Amino acid sequence: MRKGYFDLNYAMFFEPEGGINTPGEFTEELLAWAKREKRELSVLAEGMEPQICLDGKRYICRLGNPGLAGQNNPVRKALKLPGTESVVGRWLGYKWVFLYEIDG
Repeated sequence: MRKGYFDLNYAMFFEPEGGINTPGEFTEELLAWAKREKRELSVLAEGMEPQICLDGKRYICRLGNPGLAGQNNPVRKALKLPGTESVVGRWLGYKWVFLYEIDG
């Protein structure tokens, strides 16, 4: 994936409880989210695009604009909900975590 390009083919996403500015913070947020959701998660490779194993499936995790969450949902596209195209997250540097399944 090109840097700066947001892929809408994510498997799932979540809103982190704190800011993610370092690989360590990314790992902490992933582990905290998995614990809250009662999911089994192991970190395969740390970094700002960490690779994880979640419930037996491999994923790469990327930070993205909260306004993009759900854009591949046909109901959201049809309704054009107010505020869903907001760029406030970009202005503030606030990001959500998007998980993309890794083949094989």
